[in-house]
Amino acid sequence: MTTREYEALIIFRASTTEPELARTVGQCEEQIKKLGGRIAVSNSMGRRRLAFRIARQNEGYYHLLRFHAPTGQVVALERLLRLNEAIVRFMILTEEALVPLAGASSPGADAALQPAAANANP
Repeated sequence: MTTREYEALIIFRASTTEPELARTVGQCEEQIKKLGGRIAVSNSMGRRRLAFRIARQNEGYYHLLRFHAPTGQVVALERLLRLNEAIVRFMILTEEALVPLAGASSPGADAALQPAAANANP
């Protein structure tokens, strides 16, 4: 079975306590591992203001998970996230839609920026 790289951004309710937050993130990571995946990055982004109200919430705790998993197994993770009442919203992206994380550079990234820089200074 082929694996792909995924990124999940999860927004938790602002009323979620730190132990609940850690437990829920741990459950998500454990589910990914059970499905045959592996965690590449798990990054808590802290409490932030939402751009618009979601489920009567103005703020939420953001958490970023970047992981590798078999292609058909992400549906089970989505189900787990939907059923969790502490989660306000989540989004899972595939490797085609991912942007390199800070500090990680790809060889083609600099070449793609050079033509734009050349056109900026006529």
